[in-house]
Amino acid sequence: MRLVDAAIPFRVVYSIYHHEYLGLLLSAHYVQLLPPSEPDTEGMLSLVHQGAHPGTLKQFAEGLEEHDAALIKELEEIRPKSLVKKFGGDPRKPLEFFTKKFEGQIEKLAISKIQKTMASVLPRLYGKAIYIMGNDGYPSPEAGKVEMPAQRATIRFKFRKKEGFIRYYPTVFAPNEKAEGGMERLVLKDSDSLILCNKPGWLVHNKVLLRFDPDIDGKKLRPFLKKEALYIPEANEEEFFKKFLIPMLEARYPIEAKGFTIHEMAPQPQFTLMVKEHNQASFSFVPQVSYDHFTFPLRDNGSVKTFMKKEDGGFNFYRINRDEKVEKKINGFLEELRPNPQSLTPWELIDKETGLSWLSNHTQDVQEMGIEILQEDNGYQLQLIRPELSLATEEDGDWFDIKAMVKIGAFEIPFIKFRNHILKGKREFNLPDGTIAILPEEWFSDYRHLLEVSEIREGGDTLSIKKYQAPLLNFPSKLGQGRRQMLEDLSSLDRIPDITPSKKLKAKLRNYQQEGLNWLHFMQQHHMGGILADDMGLGKTLQTLSLLQKTYEEKGNPSLIVLPTSLIHNWQNEARKFTPNLSVFVHTGINRPKDPQIFSGYNLILTTYGIVRQDINMLKNYPFQFVILDESQNIKNPDSKTSKAVRKLVAEYRLSLTGTPIENTVMDIWSQMAFLNPGLLGSEAFFKKFYVSPIEKDKDPKRSAKLRRIIYPFILRRKKQQVEKDLPPRIEKLHYCEMTERQESWYQETRSQYRNYLMELINQGAWKKNKLNILTGLQKLRQIAIHPQMLDKEAYNLEESGKYLEVKRLLKQVISKKRSKVLIFSQFVKMLHLLRDDLEKEGIKFNYLDGSTKNRQEQVDTFQSDPSIQVFLISLKAGGVGLNLTAADYVFILDPWWNPAVENQAIDRSHRIGQKRTVFYYKFITEGTIEEKILNLQQRKAQLSDDIISVEEDMYKTLNAGDLEALLV
Repeated sequence: MRLVDAAIPFRVVYSIYHHEYLGLLLSAHYVQLLPPSEPDTEGMLSLVHQGAHPGTLKQFAEGLEEHDAALIKELEEIRPKSLVKKFGGDPRKPLEFFTKKFEGQIEKLAISKIQKTMASVLPRLYGKAIYIMGNDGYPSPEAGKVEMPAQRATIRFKFRKKEGFIRYYPTVFAPNEKAEGGMERLVLKDSDSLILCNKPGWLVHNKVLLRFDPDIDGKKLRPFLKKEALYIPEANEEEFFKKFLIPMLEARYPIEAKGFTIHEMAPQPQFTLMVKEHNQASFSFVPQVSYDHFTFPLRDNGSVKTFMKKEDGGFNFYRINRDEKVEKKINGFLEELRPNPQSLTPWELIDKETGLSWLSNHTQDVQEMGIEILQEDNGYQLQLIRPELSLATEEDGDWFDIKAMVKIGAFEIPFIKFRNHILKGKREFNLPDGTIAILPEEWFSDYRHLLEVSEIREGGDTLSIKKYQAPLLNFPSKLGQGRRQMLEDLSSLDRIPDITPSKKLKAKLRNYQQEGLNWLHFMQQHHMGGILADDMGLGKTLQTLSLLQKTYEEKGNPSLIVLPTSLIHNWQNEARKFTPNLSVFVHTGINRPKDPQIFSGYNLILTTYGIVRQDINMLKNYPFQFVILDESQNIKNPDSKTSKAVRKLVAEYRLSLTGTPIENTVMDIWSQMAFLNPGLLGSEAFFKKFYVSPIEKDKDPKRSAKLRRIIYPFILRRKKQQVEKDLPPRIEKLHYCEMTERQESWYQETRSQYRNYLMELINQGAWKKNKLNILTGLQKLRQIAIHPQMLDKEAYNLEESGKYLEVKRLLKQVISKKRSKVLIFSQFVKMLHLLRDDLEKEGIKFNYLDGSTKNRQEQVDTFQSDPSIQVFLISLKAGGVGLNLTAADYVFILDPWWNPAVENQAIDRSHRIGQKRTVFYYKFITEGTIEEKILNLQQRKAQLSDDIISVEEDMYKTLNAGDLEALLV
């Protein structure tokens, strides 16, 4: 076969042909032109031709006209071989594909592809050479040439209702310059007409390619290629109207009817939102639009909507021309408010709680937009008027009485009637007229806590709360002047009156300590328990002793101070130093007295948490002036015996001291407040549900803010940055260390082993049951990263730890500075033992403290006073609190802990009031190990406490599967 020569003139032609399985198709071809040897052959097509495909475009580029390249590429997609390949057949065996696979969904998809391509290509063929292919496969027979006029054909569908039937037929007019008016009526029946495309319809009639004005569906013409008209029996006319006439009316086809009426309408639209209840568990909201008395869903497509009504024995049609501009505005407004923004059907099957919340929050907005909210008449009628709550508060001695009324339409109801609904989370309230009011969503967050802790007084219509629960009154109310002043004073330290320290106090208070004394005295005056939560080292003990000295200027019962055992000596020393005239009794030891009357001769009774737990039956009946808890995070577990015991103690005033009021979880603060101001935060179960879960699991900022606002008056928290002018600088440095080769090899082997184990557990859904085993693996990795000898003393020499070598190198530098001292903290006692043994071999003097140390205070005193001792080895847990080690100007943290608050407590042993020199803090991190991952985990998760009281969250207890996987990467 001879191919077209691109160097000789040629032309691109487009041919219509019929495929046995695919129907009518278009294809592109290159046809060689005859040489212009004679005038009458110039530009004529020869018999030399070949298919035009994308692969030959570059070769024939110079001879292509505008759009040819794009048309050739598009038509390539509907070549039979291309379609065979696209739908999983072998292009070399097309017959096999069409006879065995070309059916069902594949056939539908292929025909759809052809129709879309034809609809795209046909409008761009104007001015091109178009032919109906010959039977011999020649693409451009002269007899098959097709014209394509620029002007469109017109069509009108006519319906004639006769006795017993309806006659339905089209009239088609095509452009013809010779015809009268330039348009010729076409007779389609028994003609050689071809319908090339359905949407929009394209027709070849008498070798003229026509498109219609307006566009129609080509399928509507197909019956009339064989019939002059269709006849619909009267018995079938209603179905015919619904399936054929109404869609044609809504598509705006030109229609002429006789025997029935088509009414054109364009009234103003009215909008409604229909509320439907489903199975008492969910709602659907249906946005609707009404024109005159015709109503339909707003989301229905189309610019025209047609309704059929049977009237006077016949059918009438109402074609409504929709106001698309106004509908678009209303639809856009509702889209902004839709209840389920992520759903593809945001108005359908909305759970009841979401639906009630939406109605409560948006009914007024919707109505103001002119949209009427309607409900199905199924016996469940919502009262859509939003409840209005008015509250007033009156002071009555040590109580606040809250008088509140709710107005819902014509009804006025005491707010207390809604108490059970709010406590149980029920949004629906039955009104006297049988309708159902929707309680506003914010009531359940704003007043849930108030209703939980309040008491009912005065005949059952008044709520009352205790005076220290005043922060719950966060709404406009008629407060007594005294209580209003109290709340305003609590909002700022500057507003709290100054108190002159006792002349017997042997200390000059710094400015912030004076403010602390003012606050403590203010809380005492108003009988409110508080937490002095200053950072470690800012003098909480001194501020407390200042308050006690002021208190005992007048006689009073002794005060009980509950401490960790390690702080007994510190309190004795501080009391002896600052308040020497206050008598102190230490209630500890095996031979401690069993009769509390012995306390009467003293001002301060020092005891431990363990003793309180053991002696509670004796202590709970003694009326103390103050009960003060130092390091009060010891009662963070509300269910512990210690927490339960201290809550039984009797005192006129209560006070807590801690640098970490929230150490592990928000529940810590409930336990503290249950001791200080019982009832302020409700029951334990309520607090967990209302605050702990939303804050810790859902990261709810509103609930965090609410809790912060309620507890704010009872916590005085100052950070070191706020008083840094009273402290020297603290310079922190992350010191990264490399592992040795053998250390890294063992680490990677252990990491891979536990990571594979974890992934297997996750796949089986069993990681939670085996979490302890994974945590054991994490512990091993941490120990290897510090020093492998902690796991296998025989297998490794001391030098086989990159971190250990770095610690020793920097330690020698510190020791070389004769006046410098260093605290070395590790949570692993084995690590301290390794260092201890090494220091002993080298003859370096040091102090040592871990949980087994008996002479704690002696170790502290000698380090503080003996210049020849420059090193203090301390276990993180045993020495992280209660020690004053201001002689040190260096702190080494050998291993990062999950909870950075514990590390901060260790650093604060030296960086506290009394320190005169800059403190250098080194945190040793082994590169490429779990220690780096712990730092990242801290940064991601240490947000909880900062949101409430600016302390850190315990990481160890909150690890999930993703966290564990990240640690083992």
